[in-house]
Amino acid sequence: MTTGVIDLPFDPILTIGAAALSWHSLFALTGMIVGALIGIRLGRPFFTFDQGQSIALTAIVGGLIGSRVIHVVDSWRLYAADPIQALAVWNGGAAITGGAIGGVLAGWWAARRARVPAGRALDAGSVGLGVGMAIGRIGDIISGEHHATACVGLPWCVRYTNAHTLGQTTPVHPAVEYELLWDLACAAVVLWLLPRADRLRLDGRLIFVFLGLYGVGRFALGAVRLDPPWLFGLQQSQFTSLFFVAALVVAIATRPRGART
Repeated sequence: MTTGVIDLPFDPILTIGAAALSWHSLFALTGMIVGALIGIRLGRPFFTFDQGQSIALTAIVGGLIGSRVIHVVDSWRLYAADPIQALAVWNGGAAITGGAIGGVLAGWWAARRARVPAGRALDAGSVGLGVGMAIGRIGDIISGEHHATACVGLPWCVRYTNAHTLGQTTPVHPAVEYELLWDLACAAVVLWLLPRADRLRLDGRLIFVFLGLYGVGRFALGAVRLDPPWLFGLQQSQFTSLFFVAALVVAIATRPRGART
């Protein structure tokens, strides 16, 4: 290992005997399960376990659909010649910002359908969303599929050394690691706010706090991510992040005035 550079020797594929599984898929699935369980646990004052399970499963399906849709839109130049490939999910391709949008919308619909407080359900689910996203990012770190800008002079620069890696072999910023830490920080803020939501008149709005905070960090991370420009010179994730921040501003501006004591 060169001074100031952390070598990541990971093979992106986990092989157990004759079976092979991508670390990305393993941690994505683990993140969904753990995130769902956290959301169900925190939301128990507002819905039963069975209701929470149904809401969580619907949110997961919505997140998967949303992540694929946004990925296809972002990478349409790759699918324009053969649009049917947009349905070939087994070939990979997902956008975490689309997953957040799809999961929130599907969770809201499921909560309304179950006749439980949708805002409260999403508030609880936002903590699980943040933790689940962070766990999913572990798989991204191992596979190295998200590329970043060059990193010099910092003790945490990384490079990938495995012959089968999808990552960069020269020192770069650990952009995915940055996002993992930010996901956990956003989840921690919402967890701290949950018991104070009524007094601060943020009940039903903490999901927007999470998305807004995540959006701020994700927009800033665009400076070290090598994602292509999508619209108005912004990366797709940066454009979506502005939408998240705008949603937070609206949610705060429209909350009841004053504070409960």
